[in-house]
Amino acid sequence: MESENIIIEKDTEKNHKKFTLREFGGAFGDWGTLIPFVIGYISIVGLSPAGIFLTLGITNIILGIKFNLPLPVQPQKTIGAVAISKKWNPNMVISTGFGTGVIWFLLGFSKKLNKIINKIPIVAVKGIQLGLALILGWTGILLFKENIYLGFISISIILILIKNKPIPSAIILTLGGVLILVITGKIIISDLNFGIPNLIFQIPSWNNFLLGMLYAGIAQLFLTLTNVMVATVVLVKELFPENKKIDANTLAFNMGAINLINPFVTGMPLCHGSGGLMAQYAFGARTGGSMILEGLMELILGLFFSEALLLIFTEFPMAILGAMLIYTAFLLGKVAFREFNSKTFPIILTSAIICFYINIAVGFFAGLILFLIFRKLIKKNLNTP
Repeated sequence: MESENIIIEKDTEKNHKKFTLREFGGAFGDWGTLIPFVIGYISIVGLSPAGIFLTLGITNIILGIKFNLPLPVQPQKTIGAVAISKKWNPNMVISTGFGTGVIWFLLGFSKKLNKIINKIPIVAVKGIQLGLALILGWTGILLFKENIYLGFISISIILILIKNKPIPSAIILTLGGVLILVITGKIIISDLNFGIPNLIFQIPSWNNFLLGMLYAGIAQLFLTLTNVMVATVVLVKELFPENKKIDANTLAFNMGAINLINPFVTGMPLCHGSGGLMAQYAFGARTGGSMILEGLMELILGLFFSEALLLIFTEFPMAILGAMLIYTAFLLGKVAFREFNSKTFPIILTSAIICFYINIAVGFFAGLILFLIFRKLIKKNLNTP
């Protein structure tokens, strides 16, 4: 997940306790980005809430124990944005996630990932970022229009709380959406069942694997290689300079293992990201305790509240989700405008438009080709007397 421009003060304390109120507060840090995708995957795509929350919980607990860092997993945003906007079926999602898992696992095992990263031009990746923002933003607008008044109220809440880091607007909006469902009678508290869920097991299909990788998986790989992996490794070194375990190969191996297992219980495609790390750090997380606490919360939701979550998110007000997706799209789009360069921006914009109107993969390769042509022309102009 892309990192936001926030100022981070380094913590000089060396011996942090894992399970404190501070770490518990940090556990909610990445939920602001997580929740809109979770709601979209459940209410629009039809993924199992039990599968989503159980795989999130187990993954966060294992990584928290292994690395003792706030290194949470987040949705793979290219796949998520395309799946939600195009209303993919669950098998298409899990097949695409499995495909990325195979590739990440092999790349991580090969130990050659750092060399690959350096060869991908950032301009081509920025085109994906902006295109992804357009796709997600347009989906948000369509949902927003279902109840314009509620949509504007939701946007206002986001804007009011945007500077208030201890209160994630996504959590407030989610609770507000549940309250609306209760008040309007769309859900009745007595109808909410609590108990052990019946897990839905699925097998990735070859056709969905190929289609999913073509429409979103390939572009997701390039986006993750640069904007996620590089940014996460750099941020870990910045915040935790004593840590020597985290590099691109380690992250790839983790993501490969996660996405080779998650799809079989309809878990959503996951990846690491600097945004999740930075969000948890900003809320007070300093150890893997925050991830363990987050994982425990997700396990409880998946084990005992999955049927209630399915009912709630199926009826969830789409205008609120639309507002959340519009804000998520805004944050994603900001990344494309960092270090703005008027000479390369036409390439980024062209790539983004192709991503929006055709698909992400075509947009990426169009941006890559245009960049190579553009680079040659720039060199030629520089050599002209």
